[in-house]
Amino acid sequence: MRIGKWNVTNRQLTVGLCLLGLFSTGLLGAGLIMRFFTTAFVGTETDFLALYSGARLAGTNRLYDPESIWAIQVATTGRYGPSLLFTRIPCFALFLWPLAQLPYEMARYIWAAFQLVAVIAAAWLWPGSRKLAAIVTCWSFPILTCLTFGADTALLFFWLVLWRRLEVKNRPVWAGIALALCIAKFHLFLLLPLLLLRHRRWPVIKGSAIGVSALLALSFVSAGWRWPVDYLHVLTMPGINPNRLVMPNINGLAPPGFEIPLVILTLILACIAIVGLDYVDATVAALAGSFLCSYHAYVMDGVILLPAIMLVLERYGRPGKTPAGGRFASYVAGMLITPIPWLAVMMRRL
Repeated sequence: MRIGKWNVTNRQLTVGLCLLGLFSTGLLGAGLIMRFFTTAFVGTETDFLALYSGARLAGTNRLYDPESIWAIQVATTGRYGPSLLFTRIPCFALFLWPLAQLPYEMARYIWAAFQLVAVIAAAWLWPGSRKLAAIVTCWSFPILTCLTFGADTALLFFWLVLWRRLEVKNRPVWAGIALALCIAKFHLFLLLPLLLLRHRRWPVIKGSAIGVSALLALSFVSAGWRWPVDYLHVLTMPGINPNRLVMPNINGLAPPGFEIPLVILTLILACIAIVGLDYVDATVAALAGSFLCSYHAYVMDGVILLPAIMLVLERYGRPGKTPAGGRFASYVAGMLITPIPWLAVMMRRL
């Protein structure tokens, strides 16, 4: 490819776009993140503090006791976050238990490195164009916020990519097991069961049932029989959903009073798309519809849209005879790659 007076190879172009994305996203996002939130590696009020505190209580009946969680946070960092409670099912506290045996500062850096490896692995394992996956990942503002605030949503990106890869490689049961791990934030994937049922992905459903059953069984063994009640109590606490204005879903973007009608309308449209489209397009509709209709979602949770963005761009982003709907979808996907819409949501807090 020739750009001006330089001959540029596809690899050089890919590397250049990746570096430009990392620079642009980091430059635009750093100031805003510093302005609105505590920093990830200097401040203490990050999502990882909630995960770390929960992991310290793994195997006890105090996992969903706010006072116990806050006591650990104060003892660890001298501060606590009223909304930083453990909001995963108990098995995930067990998975993080080894990390919680380390000093908090050391654990935080190891967790950041682990998250970064998960993002790189997801881009590498994407079953479509790795070049596209690398570019999309480097430009992703949700990934930046996820890594900055120590959230575990980077792992959701990895599990979704693994699900897609294993399906393409004809390993559907294992694909379902990978998908089951997304139960960590199940509210972001409410339409996926309809997707699998409508398109008769029975082996994937089997794998998901095995995975979810194992995770729930481990949760009951570690936390006792009462944990679902305590878990529901935490999820319904008023302070667990702060700063609704910076949620990039219907709950955060819709005018007051219009949230429920818009959620119902979006669900209807998403269900029609899931039923009427082929599996790839229906997957995009399921991920996008689930994200928009979720009650609790922030910019960092936008990483679950990355597989949908890449599917759209691979199918409709090339020049040629693309239907109007496909062109529109590719324009939306291209916009979501940039930091612009995500920054616009965060700036609503000004």
